[in-house]
Amino acid sequence: MNSIISSSGLPTIDRAGHFPLMNPVFEFSWRNPTHALHLYDYPARMRIGSREIQILPGDMTCIAAGTVYAYESTEPGHHWCIHFYDNPETGAQGVELPLHIHPGANSLFFLEQIRLVSRLHHTHESSQDPVTKLEAQFRLKALLLSILNFSNLSRGGRRAKQNFSWESLISWIDEHLDQSISLPVLAEQANVAPSTLSKKFRETYKTSLSQYTLRRRVDRAKSLLAATPLTVYEVGATVGIPDPQYFNKQFRKVVGVSPSRYRDENQEYLSHVPKELILKEGQWTEPE
Repeated sequence: MNSIISSSGLPTIDRAGHFPLMNPVFEFSWRNPTHALHLYDYPARMRIGSREIQILPGDMTCIAAGTVYAYESTEPGHHWCIHFYDNPETGAQGVELPLHIHPGANSLFFLEQIRLVSRLHHTHESSQDPVTKLEAQFRLKALLLSILNFSNLSRGGRRAKQNFSWESLISWIDEHLDQSISLPVLAEQANVAPSTLSKKFRETYKTSLSQYTLRRRVDRAKSLLAATPLTVYEVGATVGIPDPQYFNKQFRKVVGVSPSRYRDENQEYLSHVPKELILKEGQWTEPE
């Protein structure tokens, strides 16, 4: 279920800040009365309602109030989050936020905005300054609309084509690594001829689009192999190379070793889950 926020009203911030991932096992679920905006610095699998998604560092989620969700991760980490109320009044127009976002190169921008809103919120809580509270609300509203706008652009709509930039194309590639990415598809996103895009990309980045895309797929695969229990086949499918033999060949070509060898050399810490992160018999386990 996606978050529906008002198109004009201001949000009310319930809490905000930088928090550690706690109890990352699917047996422990969360359900908040608020909408929840998260930006992650750790990889995880996430269940939102009946849907399961893969979270990578830098990803964001916008979880609707009342939605049941859970995490599974073997790598401790933190996330920035803002919990807020911003529901359209009965009969009023609302806008729907995306559930899962891959900001790519834009992650730093969103991180700075979340940090600013969090700082303003805590400043207001300590000083009760109404002006600071109002600024936090306005900035959060602008942030939410920026997320919505970014999602629309990354889907390759008309506005994205009219405002093409290398940054938007690179972000689009990062957003769609799990899908088939061809030169004609990228040229459509850039709204230029395939031959023109190929030439300009090589001139700008000193490599071909196909080689750049492969390296981005392999970079993401390395992260998944080192930080998740996904099988090699599942990792390949997640990064858009579902043929196991072809994935093995391409990974070895870029990294120099097979995916299995890379995992063996980089995944020692996955042999156990830290005790302070484990949920036992329905009880919240706090670090000692």
